[in-house]
Amino acid sequence: MTEAWKQWEGHVVNGEFCLNQYLGGDENSAVFLTEHGEQGLQAAIKLLAAPQENAELQLSRWELAAKLSHPHLVQLFQMGRCQLGDTGLLYVVMEYAEENLSQIVPQRVLTPAEAREMLEAVLDALAYVHGQGCVHGHIKPANIMAVEDQLKISSDGLYRIDEPRGRVGKPGVYDAPELAGGDISPAADIWSLGMTLVEALTHRLPAGSEQGEPVLPETLPAP
Repeated sequence: MTEAWKQWEGHVVNGEFCLNQYLGGDENSAVFLTEHGEQGLQAAIKLLAAPQENAELQLSRWELAAKLSHPHLVQLFQMGRCQLGDTGLLYVVMEYAEENLSQIVPQRVLTPAEAREMLEAVLDALAYVHGQGCVHGHIKPANIMAVEDQLKISSDGLYRIDEPRGRVGKPGVYDAPELAGGDISPAADIWSLGMTLVEALTHRLPAGSEQGEPVLPETLPAP
């Protein structure tokens, strides 16, 4: 469905949000450039093909995230259900990010000053998110973004700390090993940030992860 998303450019979601430009996506979701508010400010709209049994849970997560406010957290504006052709979807409108870290890292490593700025911004945002009873669960270069002159982390994938997640299978390369068993915690966000920082500074992930393998504790140097 990845290529099929592009056909919806120019379509208006719920008579309000025009899908001006397809920015990217995967089999289950897509992001388009749109406009928000009376002044027509540039924004992003994410469309998600969520199973019916998970739709209300996903909307409740977005509604929770929309109530959060922090200078280093992407703001969510509006969310709901929509229809594209015969397909029912969920949508969320959020701040538009001009760039993210995954676009920079393949080109060059961050300078120490840039890495420090990134680390401070992300830690500040995570401290706030954790303090609000949530976890991010998806810290990685693609979710560390530049919104105008601010570094921000995405907010459309937040979980409640006490939310049962179930087993999710093999962790991704930035994920803490315990996520395989469904254990998501603030500590897992810090692990993922550490993985991201290593890659940003060295142009490579720790041993094993470049082949798509999660980094297990025994591969890390002793403190």
